[in-house]
Amino acid sequence: MAKTKRNVRAKAKSVVGAAKQKAQDMQAKLRQDTLLHKTLAPKKTTTKKEKSEAKHKKLLKRFAETRKERKEEQARKNREKTKVIGDLKPLRDALPSLQDIYNLVKTKQKDASEQAALTEPEVPLTANEKIRKKRTEMVNRVKSFEKLIKDKNFKKNPREVIASHVRNKYQAMEEDDDE
Repeated sequence: MAKTKRNVRAKAKSVVGAAKQKAQDMQAKLRQDTLLHKTLAPKKTTTKKEKSEAKHKKLLKRFAETRKERKEEQARKNREKTKVIGDLKPLRDALPSLQDIYNLVKTKQKDASEQAALTEPEVPLTANEKIRKKRTEMVNRVKSFEKLIKDKNFKKNPREVIASHVRNKYQAMEEDDDE
């Protein structure tokens, strides 16, 4: 009989232990449920490496912004320092007014449309002909620049020479328009 009493006592202890365990589990579950309403979404975990990369990117961005601000400030200061040197009146006189340019463009457009209506369409140039034409134009330009550089008047007063050249060019264009 003693043996059976011991078995009963052992069974009773294990049942009581299991009941206590169930009660503790229930309490833990209740605590967890009360905490759950505070944090519905699970927290996003970031690793140490990701945090350091984010800090690095933020720092580089700040450096770029300060560098950009410094460059803008420097450019602004340079613009304030620059001043126009010399008299620009001869160049201003040499340049045509906006009204003259507007009239010139309008007449050229009319002439071009009239000539296109009167003349037959041109035959397109071949590739070799285009190259030859460009080459001759370039040679003519180079020759005219060399002639200009060797000119004594240009060496003495280049502004005046350029102004007279522009005036002559526009007079020739006006004469062509009158005809």
